[in-house]
Amino acid sequence: MKSTGITLCFPDHEKTCFACCPPIRPAGYDHIQYRDMIKRVLRENMEGFRKDDSEIVPITGFSCWALGYVDKSYRLVGCMLHPAQNGGIDLRYRIEYGDKCRREICQEEKIFSQLGIDEQRFWLQLTHGFDSFSYSSRKINPLFNMMGWGTYLLRLIAKKERNKSFTMDSFFQAYPFFTTKISLRANVYLINELVSEEKIHLLKSDSFKAEFERFTIRLSERLNHESHNIWNGPHVHLLDLDQDFLDFLRLSGRIKKINKEDAVALKEIVDEELHRFKPNIR
Repeated sequence: MKSTGITLCFPDHEKTCFACCPPIRPAGYDHIQYRDMIKRVLRENMEGFRKDDSEIVPITGFSCWALGYVDKSYRLVGCMLHPAQNGGIDLRYRIEYGDKCRREICQEEKIFSQLGIDEQRFWLQLTHGFDSFSYSSRKINPLFNMMGWGTYLLRLIAKKERNKSFTMDSFFQAYPFFTTKISLRANVYLINELVSEEKIHLLKSDSFKAEFERFTIRLSERLNHESHNIWNGPHVHLLDLDQDFLDFLRLSGRIKKINKEDAVALKEIVDEELHRFKPNIR
């Protein structure tokens, strides 16, 4: 959690993101499912917290005693041991998960931090009116999903629409492509090759969305069929090739291990298919 500048986890003075706290949670857990109970726990944690106490108290269950409200209005939720709340002093050693809490930053925050200030503000408008619970929910906050498309596409749209205002609903009405159910990370390579500043209008087309979905499914099946998946070669993500392309091989093509020369051959197939696909786009 940061308290200065614009970040995905601390965007303004109305809300924060605490989706990753505490560091131990069951798969699929979402704070918003237990909003009323957690609100009470956060207040109790805040009222019982003592800054000058150095006792180490391990986390028990799926609740962290150091997660609480960090403002008097009970709006902002965050780590009360974080240096931003303690004059620069890091007290996270007190929960025995301090290294994990210091080390881990969600992938969405990493992508968001690479955007310019104006670009960040553009995307944050989709969460206007959210509180800390809805903003921290992967089911509700659209930015968790949108960040998966990567900085290239996010910057293109922010630049194209910089003079317009959007709500979450109006954005997805304008850009129906982003309602797709296909894997985002798996298809970044393809969409980045197809969409340029002059081609952003494609993302506003329902027909392009349907055509692209059919295209990526067909291409994924072809790669899986033609690949020479081996068991003693390098893992796909470790190859010295474009990482977005490797994500497509791994996540869409379901290829776990492959020699570099075979991966290069598959890339030639993908690029050729992309070239053939482009003339069909209107």
